[in-house]
Amino acid sequence: MGIDRTVRRFQTITPFGVGGIYDFGSESFVGMDTTKWKVRGDPELRLPRLERILGVQGFRTAPIAGKALYNGAYRSGGSVPYLRFPSWLFCPNCRAMKQWFSRMEKEGEHPYCDSCGKKSHLVPMRFMAVCKAGHLADIPWGKWAHVGSRSNCSNHRLEFRSDPTRGAGLQSLVVTCVNCGSANDLERLPFKDSLVGLMQRCEGTHPWQKRDLAEPCDQFPQVVQRGASNAYYPVVETAIDIRVGEKSEESVFDLIRLHPQWDPLLKIKALIESPDDPFAAPFIGPILADEKLAKLGVTADLVWDCLQDTGRVVDAASPTSGDDESLLVEEWKAFITPPEGLPGSAFIAEQTDLDDFEAQLLDLERLAWGEFRRLVSQITLAKKLRVVSALKGFPRLEPNHEFLVSPSLGASSSWLPATEIYGEGIFLALDADALDSWEKRIPDRVLAGMRNARKRATLGFLPEPTDRFVLLHTLAHLLMRQLCFECGYSSSSLSERIYCDEEEGMAGLLIYTASADSEGALGGLVREGMPDRLYGTFKTALFRANWCSSDPICNELQQQGIQGLNKSACHACALVAETSCAYANSLLDRSVLIGEKGAREVGYFDQLISLISDTV
Repeated sequence: MGIDRTVRRFQTITPFGVGGIYDFGSESFVGMDTTKWKVRGDPELRLPRLERILGVQGFRTAPIAGKALYNGAYRSGGSVPYLRFPSWLFCPNCRAMKQWFSRMEKEGEHPYCDSCGKKSHLVPMRFMAVCKAGHLADIPWGKWAHVGSRSNCSNHRLEFRSDPTRGAGLQSLVVTCVNCGSANDLERLPFKDSLVGLMQRCEGTHPWQKRDLAEPCDQFPQVVQRGASNAYYPVVETAIDIRVGEKSEESVFDLIRLHPQWDPLLKIKALIESPDDPFAAPFIGPILADEKLAKLGVTADLVWDCLQDTGRVVDAASPTSGDDESLLVEEWKAFITPPEGLPGSAFIAEQTDLDDFEAQLLDLERLAWGEFRRLVSQITLAKKLRVVSALKGFPRLEPNHEFLVSPSLGASSSWLPATEIYGEGIFLALDADALDSWEKRIPDRVLAGMRNARKRATLGFLPEPTDRFVLLHTLAHLLMRQLCFECGYSSSSLSERIYCDEEEGMAGLLIYTASADSEGALGGLVREGMPDRLYGTFKTALFRANWCSSDPICNELQQQGIQGLNKSACHACALVAETSCAYANSLLDRSVLIGEKGAREVGYFDQLISLISDTV
């Protein structure tokens, strides 16, 4: 029976996207670049706001293989290309090592040992070599086995043995050459620059590329384990579709702005006087010649009207982090003033009536509710959300975007791989006046250690740890943990989106369903966001944040977590699933919510916590 290897579509973005290692049972594969995808026609996934930020003309989801004719049969359609990697395998029985090449693959079969037969499946070696520029290669095991050997062995027959007499660490694992008897254990293999002398330099390729496609690379490969977290850092850009209306098609203006010649045309806008200006012809001409736009009847006058539509023109500069911020600003405005949703809308949201809920409260609760309303200005229920996540690229070893590798490996491409998820969410905004008053009274010393750690950290994608951001981020984590506890969501099915910008007046958070399955898409999260339920969840989350099972250690540490980027926050009280947090479970601190020992006033919700202590 053939092996039916499958991967879920959203996993082709993260964690098994282009360049990512995918473990399937006892097999290991690496995702190949998008130039190997068997796709045709125009990109089927569109979101103009995200396309403008990323400078593409659309997105594509991973191709789906055809339906299998019977259980265990191979699927008849195209599939996402993966290559077996590492190419060095070994037999668990006789321990013989063998390098496997794509020409040796047999459809529906697992690699097996020539000596032990088909029942003995070969398994991959656990180590590989990566460099900061994103390149990936096998460990030169033949050379490693002969380190320090004086033999002139040219015909390497390798075995991967385990010697329990050496101990329980990597020193007990030995690569041996059967021909000459040379052997070397793996104790020093994970050390920095352990391959010096074995590899002259990085080969500048990925496992599926030919050597003639190698690019110059001045980075030296380092050894990592196949499943190590630093072997692959997918960079994903996410946006929420906030369009409303009966039609989901983009306007003609949106399509014009997606053309490669639009940005150059926008830069010379002040120099041209009409659509017939000869200076504009080299830019407008290719737009009119575009096959898709020609079918829509786009004329020079229409391009000119689009150019004059300054209210919707975006900055012609290349995408930057500031542009990423514009995505959040537009979404913030949509949640603060939800537009009226029409049939077919991708975005349906409704602001809850908090004043109406107040009339239903007992007298005992009114004082605490009044404090809650002073601190929280608005709750909006997103009954329908469309979230598009696109893979921008990936670095290795360190999450440094300077070495970002594109999904097409630098080849010209007008699209990026992406997925879309339909779900729901809860949006919460803090009161601007109460927040401003709190920011003025909180001492700088509270987050001084975190700010110093951020300056030294290598996680360049993290924002500055302002008081406002740490408050919103920690609150989002506490609410997600409590929502999972209250209504049974799995810890990875919820995700966060933080809206924080003092200049734009943003101070809010969105908790939404992040799983591609049906969980959370049937109204459960929206029901939890109704005031009668969310208020109880909110109170319980704050009450539980008062005490961590790791206290007093947790609440007295100035720095903890990855690279010291957390303060009073650990796995027992504030951290969530890695896939649920967009900031690597960093920049968290319970003290900005509940206060510190001897200084409770530094907590934003200090007064509320004291009022609800007797009502939770």
